[in-house]
Amino acid sequence: MASIPLRSFVKGVCWETVGFVITLFAVYLIYGDFVSSLVFTLILTAIKIFLFFIHERLWKKIRWGKYHVIGGRKVFEKAGKKGKRKETED
Repeated sequence: MASIPLRSFVKGVCWETVGFVITLFAVYLIYGDFVSSLVFTLILTAIKIFLFFIHERLWKKIRWGKYHVIGGRKVFEKAGKKGKRKETED
């Protein structure tokens, strides 16, 4: 199962939209200045989206917990052994 880097980016943007609204509200409650709160929240959100993207791409390379369905059976990837699979049933 594969995905393109754009998928990770879009997931990050969607999640950070929720975080953006919450952060903006919280910072506004503390500072009472909407413009300063907005600038702070925009900078923080940009940093978090970038870090989430990197995090997603790194986890994409980790094979632990991934499996394929072959012939109706789950076939798990063995960590560290490219091309080798461990068959198990769940």
